[in-house]
Formats: sequence, C-alpha cells, structure tokens
Amino acid sequence: MAQYDVSTKYLLLEHSKVLIEYFLNRRNVEILEHLNTDQPTFKTHRGDSTTKIRIDGEEAIVHLEVQSGNSPKPMWARLAAYCGFLISEFQVPVYCIVLYLGPSAGWNDPGYYAYETAEFRYLIQYKVIRLAEMDGQSVLETQAPALLPFTPLMKPPAGTEAEQWLRKCVTAAETAPVEKAVRDDLVATLGIFGALVYDTELVNQLIKEEMVQESTFFQEHLERATKRLEETTERLTQEALEQGLQQGLQQGIEQGKAQGVEQERRESAIRHILIVLRTKFSVDIVNVLTPAIQNISDVERLEQLLPAAVEAESLEAFARDLQEQSHALKTE
Repeated sequence: MAQYDVSTKYLLLEHSKVLIEYFLNRRNVEILEHLNTDQPTFKTHRGDSTTKIRIDGEEAIVHLEVQSGNSPKPMWARLAAYCGFLISEFQVPVYCIVLYLGPSAGWNDPGYYAYETAEFRYLIQYKVIRLAEMDGQSVLETQAPALLPFTPLMKPPAGTEAEQWLRKCVTAAETAPVEKAVRDDLVATLGIFGALVYDTELVNQLIKEEMVQESTFFQEHLERATKRLEETTERLTQEALEQGLQQGLQQGIEQGKAQGVEQERRESAIRHILIVLRTKFSVDIVNVLTPAIQNISDVERLEQLLPAAVEAESLEAFARDLQEQSHALKTE
C-alpha cells in the first residue's frame, strides 16, 4: 500500500488543480494551500491528501483518501472523524473523496452513513470513485496528462485485451504533450499503479527503465530515503557518544556505538532496500524476498545491496545479488 500512497500523493501535489477539478467534476478551482497532515494537530493518515481550495468564490477543503484494497475499518467511520475535525478546525465545507485503486476494492462502500430519529438526524456523504468502473478510453480522450497514471486501473474498451490496453496506456504517457521531466514522472507512477493489476514482468517489459530512473519522482524518493538513512546514523552516533560521556564509561561509548548505531544502520538499510524494491517491482514478489534480506546481519553487505536494488533492471537480477550475498555469509 505504501508505494501507491506515495505515488498518489505525489501526483496530487504536482497536478492538484487538474485532478481535484476532475474528481469534483467542477471547474475554476483555485488551489490555496496543501494542508500538512503530518502536523501534530492532524491525525495522520498515510493515504490521504488534504487541500484548501476556493471554488465559486467560497473557500472549502477537499480531502481525498486513497485505498488500494478494502478498508479494515468502515470508510464512513474514518471520514466522520476526519471531516468532523476539519470542519471544527477551519469552519468551511469539506468535500471528501475516496479513490479505490484495486479492481475488487470499495464495492461494499455505499458512500454515506446516516441515521434519524424523531429528535436526531445525522448524515455524512462522500464521493466514491472506483477506478475499475471508469471508462479508460474516455479518460485518455480528455488529454489530461495528470490522469494517465491511473488509466491501467480503469476499464478498457470492449474487445480490448488487457495487455493491449496496458500498452496503449504506456504509449499515451510516453508521448504526453508535456516536458520530459513531467513525462518521466507520469511513466514512473503509471508503472507503480499498473503493477497492482498486471504482471510485473509485463509492466517492466513495456516501461522504459531509463524513464523511471530519470524521473523526478523516483530521484526524490531515493534522495529522501538516503537522507533519512544518513540523518539516523548521525543522530544515533551522537546519542551513543553523549550517553557514553554521561556515564563516564568508555565501555558505554563503544557498546552504544557498536549496538545502537549498528542495529539502526542495519534496520535502516533493510527498510530502504525494501522501499526501493517495492517502488520498482511487485510487492507480493518482494515480500517473498524480504526474509532473506532480513537474515543478513552484516551492515556493510546490506548497504552494498541498496545501490544494487536501485540499479537492478529486474527483480531476478537483484535476487541473484542477494543470493551471492547470502552464499558469502554462509561460507565465512
């Protein structure tokens, strides 16, 4: 789910006006502010985007929730809590949209919750968009580049084979009338969404690897992962040193550095290897390799696997590198 959340949020930040106008079926939307749902005043959701807009001269908030599958907790209950908070905080109308990515997701979501007695009445209603129900050809004909990454998840024209439809979607993204950097981002995110319903090998075969590698989306994601790894290592090193000085024990310093820093470096390396792999390849197949990655205790070997994951042209190529690392570990 994480890679779909990140991809959708990226598109909503970069193409918010086009996407919000399309999802609301309204025009002349003015983007005022992207609200930071990581702030302490908000209850954080990984798969959401909250934007303050102006439409028809009035301010409002658009809250978009992204689901690759069905929500464990009823969606109406989640949105009732979140909308209530937003209305209380900003005192403006809140328009909620739930975007279901997967073909089997959201079919049990009625889009509302209501109850009424003689003295009480309550209604929450929100817009449900199931991509599997949408006419993909009509979306292609809108010629809106921001919508292209979602098209592989939509319904193809009658008589069109699945592989043929995916090829058409990829071609549309690769030839979109936008600058190259934007086009690369569209192709990269289309590949991530496409892997939700199509065979990963087919997606990798159709999408040019160089476009993904050169995309701003992929580079920024990798840079953030690398930066977090460096910051975590530096912080833990400093904490270990300070703790050792406070205790006045050289042994505390060495033990803190050896155990705390090494353990965090190891966990961070594993985490970021998996982030890169899940961004590029099928999550299900990556999950099969996860135990083998987690069984590697040598930090240096794990840190060597991170660039290998970035450069791998296929999951099979990375699996060979992983097998070599595991073999080397067993022979020592």
